[in-house]
Amino acid sequence: MEPKNHTLDGTQKSETLLIFFFPQVLNFLLSLPQLFGFIACPRHRLPRFDPQTGLLTGTNDGTLVNFFLRIFGRKTEKSLCTYLLVFQGVFCCFCFLLRYLLAGWYK
Repeated sequence: MEPKNHTLDGTQKSETLLIFFFPQVLNFLLSLPQLFGFIACPRHRLPRFDPQTGLLTGTNDGTLVNFFLRIFGRKTEKSLCTYLLVFQGVFCCFCFLLRYLLAGWYK
């Protein structure tokens, strides 16, 4: 029995890269209604900044940043960045674990 080759072929590299880009893919999916014109798309889709409190408030625009602000409430830019980085890190770890567990079964 030959030892299993553990190098990544082109398909595995692209799947691994897609794992890292999941937040960007999710951002695109959240943006689809505005991109196709089902919902009006404003010129700037950024969250609103309240200078008195220093907090960002989510708008109804289809971006991952606004989605996080609508789910978790008003945040400072630093805490919002931390939430988004933790989300990406946790999701990447989960996907690598899932990929490792399904490696023998999936391909």
